[in-house]
Amino acid sequence: MHDNESADNFVPPEPPPIKINDPITAICLIGVIGAPLVWVFVGMLLTFEPARLGFLCVLIFVVCFVTLVVRNKGGSSQREGWDDGTAL
Repeated sequence: MHDNESADNFVPPEPPPIKINDPITAICLIGVIGAPLVWVFVGMLLTFEPARLGFLCVLIFVVCFVTLVVRNKGGSSQREGWDDGTAL
């Protein structure tokens, strides 16, 4: 029989706050999140969609997404060992 109130329950520590120190990463995150939001917001408010705005939103999203993926790829190769899992 398992007692939920026992003293050996694992309580994880509080995670550190998210810090984005790189301005390029911050701009790309804003672009990846903001471009679709602008597109949806304009689509809800207007009965027509300006073609240039749609093209611009898609272009901003793709460029920012690719930039984030390329910049993140370099960070994963600097890890030690073949495994990027947790250590016990």
